[in-house]
Amino acid sequence: ASTRDISTSGMFIEAVDPLWVGASFTARLTLDRPVRLECLVKRVEPGHGMGVSVVVSESESQKLYEGLLSLLSNTGS
Repeated sequence: ASTRDISTSGMFIEAVDPLWVGASFTARLTLDRPVRLECLVKRVEPGHGMGVSVVVSESESQKLYEGLLSLLSNTGS
């Protein structure tokens, strides 16, 4: 899946068939090491995707996720 509007508190996940508001799931980002994100669907745009809130529970994953966000903000993505 592709993402956009990624931040410390959430992101938009592009999906033709998104989940429903209130659905929760675990996403896994593959960076230097895998990062687990606990996600909760907050908003749905049918045919386009869903806005989700994100919680990173492990401190090491939090550091990797913050590093990703920093890298993205420096590249203008």
